[in-house]
Amino acid sequence: MGNRAVITASTAPDAPSIYLHWNGGRDSVEGFLKAARDLSIKGTSAESFDRFAHVLARHFFGCEVGHNVYRQDYGSADADNWDNGTYVIDANFKIIDRLFKRHGEQYGHKSADIAADITARAPIFND
Repeated sequence: MGNRAVITASTAPDAPSIYLHWNGGRDSVEGFLKAARDLSIKGTSAESFDRFAHVLARHFFGCEVGHNVYRQDYGSADADNWDNGTYVIDANFKIIDRLFKRHGEQYGHKSADIAADITARAPIFND
């Protein structure tokens, strides 16, 4: 049981993705993506997703990647998870599609608070 979601830029089996066991609702994911943008994390590479997963694990969940936040290829992710499904994002970390969403949107407008909480504690990545 959880509030699961997958975030990916592509549904290709080898595409980088992040599996969230908790906080996979639209509010949280929008906040996570905004924090990534604010921290200059962007792109569709494995490195971008590694950075994103690290920031989420460390600065939101207070853990390491592999506990609540998992970095894996899309083909291995639980994309059809019966909770929030899959968020497909573009290189600017904006949601462009949803897959396997079976329930109404859980959107309580806490995204800005989530993003502010993460960016207050996380390093900025400048390439």
